[in-house]
Amino acid sequence: MFIDDSSPDGTARRIQNLMEKDPGVQLLNKKVKEGLGQAYREAFQRVYESDRWDRIFMMDADLSHQPMHLKEIDSALDDHAFVVGSRYLKGVSVLNWSIIRLNLSYSANLYIRLLTGMPFSDCTSGFRGFHSGLLPLLLSSDIKSSGYAFLVETLYDVWKNGTDIGEVPIVFVERESGDSKVSMQVFIESLVTPLRLRIKSLFGQ
Repeated sequence: MFIDDSSPDGTARRIQNLMEKDPGVQLLNKKVKEGLGQAYREAFQRVYESDRWDRIFMMDADLSHQPMHLKEIDSALDDHAFVVGSRYLKGVSVLNWSIIRLNLSYSANLYIRLLTGMPFSDCTSGFRGFHSGLLPLLLSSDIKSSGYAFLVETLYDVWKNGTDIGEVPIVFVERESGDSKVSMQVFIESLVTPLRLRIKSLFGQ
């Protein structure tokens, strides 16, 4: 299932062409851009209602998340309920990022771990796999984030629920074309969310 959040780059049209050749390809075409979090929530709901799959995989479609790692994540799901593809599990496995962007990403994970207590090396990775039995939890969780912080808040809720979570190393490759679109609102949300989760845990929520 491809999720197109009103992208102007022609993604939806290309996926529609693929659907004509392969009935297994699906498109969730959102007419209004509402952010990463809402797009994933709608996808989770559709997958849950279909009740067709035992394992769900999340990844970017620009090949920065390399399909070859799907096998490793799938294998790890034999032993864990939720698996994160980590860029930082064995040193730093990121290609073609500037030193500034790499330091920001690495520091963000330190900040998240410090505030939330999560033990994972890559709390912001969007390359994940999990058993479909977790879909009710993900759909019922009171997740407020709409941008990339959605990934952090989702991982936090799954972790606090006592879910068995594993990590496997991946190599992240910067996309060859296009630009990452991070608004100031999304950036601020990413800073505030770990603090909000910390306060939430202090009050036993």
